[in-house]
Amino acid sequence: MKEADLIKFIEKKGDTEFNSAVISWINASQNNQALFSKIKAKHVIDTLDSNTESTLATRKYNEFLEKKKAAKKPLLFLLKVASVIILPLLLSTYLYFNNQNSTTNKEEIAFTSSVKEQKTVTLKDGTVVWLNADSKIILDHEYNSEERRLKLYGEAFFDVVKNKDKPFIVETVSGIKIKVLGTTFNVKSYSSEKNVETTLVTGKVELYDQKEDKALFTLSPKQKATFSKKEKELSITEVATENITSWKSGRLIFDKTPLDEFALNIERWFDVKVIIASNNFKGYSFSGKIDKTNSIEDIMKVLEVSSNLNCTYSKNTNTIVIKSK
Repeated sequence: MKEADLIKFIEKKGDTEFNSAVISWINASQNNQALFSKIKAKHVIDTLDSNTESTLATRKYNEFLEKKKAAKKPLLFLLKVASVIILPLLLSTYLYFNNQNSTTNKEEIAFTSSVKEQKTVTLKDGTVVWLNADSKIILDHEYNSEERRLKLYGEAFFDVVKNKDKPFIVETVSGIKIKVLGTTFNVKSYSSEKNVETTLVTGKVELYDQKEDKALFTLSPKQKATFSKKEKELSITEVATENITSWKSGRLIFDKTPLDEFALNIERWFDVKVIIASNNFKGYSFSGKIDKTNSIEDIMKVLEVSSNLNCTYSKNTNTIVIKSK
């Protein structure tokens, strides 16, 4: 860790992710703790001359001058007295304040992707997470200490580094939790959708409810678990996983997908509002492929050719309206 980075941390100029990295480095060894204490003490001493009117060191120094009345080099004495007063305090209280940080500094670390954006994130244990459009994962500063737990809002694909001593747990807004040791899987958990879907590509995952006391089901590769938020029911199906995870490579593949679910995917991927003009055909299912490079016009043509639907687009309101022909 560079001295400049430690000073940045001391001056509280770093963001949450930076502060978490520095704290982890400090806690890694006694040598790191000693170096940090030394740099912090030096930094405080170096900046005392700009804060002398408001510091405890200045008051102690003025009292010292009144008693001795023999100081000839005020700046030199200031540094000496400040060193005597501050350095021992820093050394003796460093571990206390560091422990305070580790117990009360409960900042959460968030990684987000905006509408139209896909993002790849590598966590500090080496696990790689792909975020689909309009998605977010949240970790706290204790991630990878005893366990690896995060919250998911939206859709993500996980390539989890195996560690049998530290289970990897994904919490969704529905209350369903996914627990693994090391595997690859996809979770789709948007608040705007009726279901939470967990699709296993390789390895093994266990599905739990909020209590996490007993697994509801253990998935095998090429199985998808669909949890209905309304009915609180879990169903398992065999799937072609490449169709579900194709979004990572810039393609959405639909297989008898309900029209309202199709519309939500298009809205997230292309930042456009989709209105289904009639409830009479909301039950229509769509099968086909949409690429990230497609235009709005391309999407409407695909819908019209494959169905008895008609689409119009308003550039002013950035809205696609789907209605019958």
